[in-house]
Amino acid sequence: MSAAAEFPQLLEGFFTEWLATAIKASEHTIASYRDAFSLFIRWAADTLGKEPDEVSMADVTGGNALAFLEHLECARGNTAKTVNCRLAALKSFCGYAAYRRPDLLGQLKEVRELPQRRERKCEVGYLTPEEAGWMIAACPAGSESALLLSLLYNTGARISEVLKLRARDVTVGDGGRCRVHLLGKGRKERTLPLWDDVSELLKAHVEQKALEPGDFLFAGRNVEHLTRSGARHRIDAAFAAACAGHPELGSKRVTAHTFRHSCAMAMLAAGVDISTVAIWLGHEHINTTHRYVVSDMKLMEDALAKVRRQWGVVGRRPYKASEDVLDFLRSL
Repeated sequence: MSAAAEFPQLLEGFFTEWLATAIKASEHTIASYRDAFSLFIRWAADTLGKEPDEVSMADVTGGNALAFLEHLECARGNTAKTVNCRLAALKSFCGYAAYRRPDLLGQLKEVRELPQRRERKCEVGYLTPEEAGWMIAACPAGSESALLLSLLYNTGARISEVLKLRARDVTVGDGGRCRVHLLGKGRKERTLPLWDDVSELLKAHVEQKALEPGDFLFAGRNVEHLTRSGARHRIDAAFAAACAGHPELGSKRVTAHTFRHSCAMAMLAAGVDISTVAIWLGHEHINTTHRYVVSDMKLMEDALAKVRRQWGVVGRRPYKASEDVLDFLRSL
């Protein structure tokens, strides 16, 4: 087998044997890795003066990988998070290739040992309950847009989870309240209850559209279900309409994920413990949820009030332990 022919064969095995079959990676992971290698092959072809089908395993080196990452960062303007995602794809492939080509272990190890870019940790952007209400109220009453935004805020689900909801994923419990069954990252499943008003909106939508169990809640125009760009268009329209009546909202950047952040922040502000919020959002590790706590200024101000500084206050007499306290300490 020629060197050029080996790379595409290993790449095909990586996607079909390893990602899809062995570890059963999610479709989002597969799509992300696909895009990473499409970019790498085009970069290698342009930089090394080869045709795309001439890129070989000899080109998968630490030096080339590092240059590719710098191209993403400098020429394409990708963020550190995006660059790290592309690097993760290269590292995963090199791990798979090392088993098939142990003679290339040293070369592949160079790629796997490349450090990640340092990501800037930004504060979480979110809407207050009142602001979320403005956006939902800006949608036509009973519309799909109103339902979409209501579900995003009520469940805190990722946009991909909501767009893939089918009618069979909706159940009605006691009292007529709906529950939705979500399939999240890593194929983790969770079922969440809905508020009464969102339940009524959802049931009316299913009835009006005469949805069968296998039908998507949000149908697409020329595709199976509403796309991310289609959802973004509806969110942008609601945002523009809400800003017209509430100009103060205009300083915020609102995306589908903003509603996920907003749900988490509202739950924490209501006193819901962080472990419950983590389960609600489908987080595998509670550390992921922790960033919502550090972004809530009200929570931090309350914490500060509980440990209010007492020293240096004019007119306050210095603390003096009573004899009872001193006796207690001596007895320890």
